[in-house]
Amino acid sequence: MRNILLIFRRDYLGYVKAWGFWLSLAAVPFFMIIGGSLAGFAAQSSPVRYYAVVEPGSTLYADAIEAEFQRREEADRETASELAAQMDMTDQASAQIASSQADRKFIRVPAPADTIDGLRPYLLGEKTVSGPVGDKPLFAALVLSHEKDELEYWSDDVNVTQLRYLTEDAMLRLARREALKDAGLGEDFLQTVDDSAFKVPAKRIRPVAEQSEAGADVTMADRAPMFVAGGLAYFLWLMVFSIIQYLLMGTIEERSNKIFDTLLTSVKLPQLLAGKLLAVFAVTSTMMISWGLFAFVGASVIASQVPGTGSLIAPFLSALANPTIIVPGLISFLLGYVMYGVIFMALGSLCDTIQEAQTLLSPMMILLMLPMFAIFIAFQDPGSPIVDIASWIPFFTPFLLILRMPQDPPMWEILAQMGIMAATTALVLWGATKVYRAGAVHGAGIGDMGSAFKRMIGLKGKAA
Repeated sequence: MRNILLIFRRDYLGYVKAWGFWLSLAAVPFFMIIGGSLAGFAAQSSPVRYYAVVEPGSTLYADAIEAEFQRREEADRETASELAAQMDMTDQASAQIASSQADRKFIRVPAPADTIDGLRPYLLGEKTVSGPVGDKPLFAALVLSHEKDELEYWSDDVNVTQLRYLTEDAMLRLARREALKDAGLGEDFLQTVDDSAFKVPAKRIRPVAEQSEAGADVTMADRAPMFVAGGLAYFLWLMVFSIIQYLLMGTIEERSNKIFDTLLTSVKLPQLLAGKLLAVFAVTSTMMISWGLFAFVGASVIASQVPGTGSLIAPFLSALANPTIIVPGLISFLLGYVMYGVIFMALGSLCDTIQEAQTLLSPMMILLMLPMFAIFIAFQDPGSPIVDIASWIPFFTPFLLILRMPQDPPMWEILAQMGIMAATTALVLWGATKVYRAGAVHGAGIGDMGSAFKRMIGLKGKAA
């Protein structure tokens, strides 16, 4: 045990003492803060743009566009009010959110001309129009065609399309309203029909005793276990993905510098493997724990500023503390980490150069992307037959077993899949140790292992 700890300390300190480690550690929260700040700043600092509607002798279409703006703003206020109610906010905070409204970024101004030729200098920025926020070029003009069957959208900016799409929705609502009027129906007929439609609230069936206590409504507490399981599965994938560089590059460096020979004079090969694997696990855990603390501090700050946030976090903490999820999750996590870790370490022991390692990265990336696709499918539909079948494949089991736990799979399946996963991990560990010994101790390379595999196939062919 002492030798394992010595190898662990040597490798772990070698990683964490490097400036690159701390730079990469700080880069994620730093760029998250910068990215979030830039996104918020971009949303707030988006310029106000003027538009005009040209429809001689009428304001029908301009009024329809204005009504669509108001409808969307009212929908945003209702959504904010519902969110405030779900978060159990105080009446004052709820009222502030319900009444909050982003400044409108598109403002209608009187058309400075009646034809597109007359509007051209305003749309190209050669002339400006007056509006609530000063003089600005005309961003867009909506001009009724000569045939009066189209409302043409003219603008010099082809990338900002929010106004055009909003106008299309407004025209659709206007057409429906006019059709209802022609049919002798009121303008609010469709809204009345929509309001009279049956609601379809989500209910969850539970045992009688639990139903009387928890109720039937589906809440965040019902959905939280799946989100937690998905987070654990993705966390395992991210850990495995992160160790590739450390294991491959570290093993190549020690092989090329003949450090293996020195280390193996003091420790046994299994101790060397265990110490290295434990060190890389500690390095990636340091990164994940640091990012987790960053997320916790950020959530605490948000909770202190936004009343009611704690009620949203509580179901996730409760799901994370649930033994039926966390115990199988931890077992799958450890077995999956060891299985993938020794594979990468064994392959790294066969490489002398970075170029050789790069030839291994492509199949390794494909091997890692397959579980990621499986995680996505399982998160969308944990009861899918594909997920059930794939969870019996040992390379997928560590990820999918975690995701299946909130669905309460049969205990025999859980134990059987854990047993297969443990047996596969032991087999992989045995084979990886042989490969590692051949590469690290005897200097075997990728070509040597390929020749050995071909000889095995040749022997089988002759025997047949």
